Amino acid sequence: MKPPHFPDVLRRHLQISGMTQAALSSHSRVSQASLSRYLSGKTNPTRGAVDALDQALEANGAVLAAWKKEVRDDLPPFLRDVDTLEREALRIDLISPVTVPGLLWCQAYARLVYRAGRKVRDVERLAQLRSERLGHLSSDIWAVFPVTALTGVPDAVRADQVKHLLSLPEWVSLHLVPEKSLLLGIPGPIMVFQLRDGRHVVTSDHLEGNQVYGDAVLPRVTELLRDAYALALPHKTTRELLGELL
Repeated sequence: MKPPHFPDVLRRHLQISGMTQAALSSHSRVSQASLSRYLSGKTNPTRGAVDALDQALEANGAVLAAWKKEVRDDLPPFLRDVDTLEREALRIDLISPVTVPGLLWCQAYARLVYRAGRKVRDVERLAQLRSERLGHLSSDIWAVFPVTALTGVPDAVRADQVKHLLSLPEWVSLHLVPEKSLLLGIPGPIMVFQLRDGRHVVTSDHLEGNQVYGDAVLPRVTELLRDAYALALPHKTTRELLGELL
């Protein structure tokens, strides 16, 4: 027998509580408009909203459990494309053990990377498209990468890339890993997308393309993210170091 959907569980516990939608909205501090959409199944709530509703309904975790079951279903096909994930995410964590993360490339840095293993005629088009990608997003971006990703490239490319990083908007948080430290356990670039419905999606770049992973890898990736941020410099210190690299 298929378990009930989240809206059904939420509706049932609302009935059990004896509260009206207005009362539940007041107790949980979830707006009535949002609550109505959750009950109708038109949108999925965030984890914070679910926790508030579960507590207000005194559901002892039943509402939260139903929500977790719903959001753990396979990612729909339309969200498997990385471009869509980038546009839909509230937050994106970028961890790159060797290079500057691709979303943060300036055109000169992108050109340098794409020249490795690609026909020259493809380079300019790809470099321009990649360097313009961040401008189409509104997500909070948190990026961890080694300082050698900058010191190991030609001076002119480094200068362009550092200037580009220093010009990024305030919603991009940069964290450099010092030269004598290593991002161990991270074989390649990792992106973690926090979606609007509370889900987290992990992708990683390979030679064959970008791989989207299921929930099974999330605990391990969460540990890697924690270790990477602990190893890296704070955003303010990173910006100071970037200034010195100029």
